[in-house]
Amino acid sequence: MMPEQPLIPLLPQEPGSAFLQLGVSIEQQIQVIFKVLEEYDWGSFAVITSLYPGYNIFLDVIRAFTDASYFGWELQEVLTFEMSQEQSSSRMQRLLRQIDAQVLIVYCSREEAEYLFSMAEQAGLVGPGYIWIVPSMTVGNMEVPPSSFPVGLISVVTESWKLSLRQKVRDGVAIIAMGAASFFRAHGYLPEVGRDCWTPTRATATNTSFYR
Repeated sequence: MMPEQPLIPLLPQEPGSAFLQLGVSIEQQIQVIFKVLEEYDWGSFAVITSLYPGYNIFLDVIRAFTDASYFGWELQEVLTFEMSQEQSSSRMQRLLRQIDAQVLIVYCSREEAEYLFSMAEQAGLVGPGYIWIVPSMTVGNMEVPPSSFPVGLISVVTESWKLSLRQKVRDGVAIIAMGAASFFRAHGYLPEVGRDCWTPTRATATNTSFYR
């Protein structure tokens, strides 16, 4: 487990934006992953993704980091395929056996990761000499890790995993309240939104993304 440090800055916002980021973005998690790679001099790696939403953004950010950095990264291979029991296990193992890298970065859901790691073990990619790194969503509930997850798996997680549900709700409500107060002080109004999930909302021409 690699806790994400608070020194990673939030992404810049458009002037007057009502966007409020409560979670950790893909880009911020990749920044932490690359800091780990650089710290241990793991300059050569492969990337494996499922078709889970956001995988294309994940790959774009990975490529942007490797192209723009002075470190001299070597992205050996990128594999993207559907990870499910319905797919051919022999085909997946054939793809996995083509990987020469010992450091593997994965983007997929927790359920997909369980299947991936079971296939990777059969392909000989789990055990001493192999490093697997995943974002927080792949790990999910850290109190009950799946048995198929390899020992020594590295994951980027925030410190919020230590908090109880009551503390998470308390902090979330406080963040929203402080964000609304700051927005009102800066702009003199609050965006029109529904009072509950059933109330229809009216999008404005200037900021329709708030309602997506």
